[in-house]
Amino acid sequence: MTEPRAKRTHRRPAKGTVILLVAGAAFIGLASIVGVSDNPPGIVLLYLAGITIVLAGTHRWRNPRSFGLLLIASAVGFVLNVLIHNFSEVGAVRIAQFPVLAALLGGVSVVTFFLGVIVCPMGGVVGVLGGIVTGLRSRFGAA
Repeated sequence: MTEPRAKRTHRRPAKGTVILLVAGAAFIGLASIVGVSDNPPGIVLLYLAGITIVLAGTHRWRNPRSFGLLLIASAVGFVLNVLIHNFSEVGAVRIAQFPVLAALLGGVSVVTFFLGVIVCPMGGVVGVLGGIVTGLRSRFGAA
């Protein structure tokens, strides 16, 4: 008697996910080349990176509730990342006599700034637009 096949627990990412992640990384690279300090094209490239990174994780979703949860998580994430950024920025200045800790807090500050100002707002945009589109599709049928 043969045993039933075990379920696959590991799925390979879809090509679309990989393409969106590569596009996001490319936008970040281009933004760093162009520069983002008071430079609108660089800032636009960063927002494009944020939206492609969020879309990489959500492009397979078909449920409006999932997008609603993304919107709520983006709002909460924005507030938390702004708070963490501010506290780590102040902490890095206050413990400047410990260069390793100051550098670590400076890195945390940069990452949370990027997440709070670029990724979370774009998560909110994807949450709103995805919720509207999937809600309309579920109500009126796939178009």
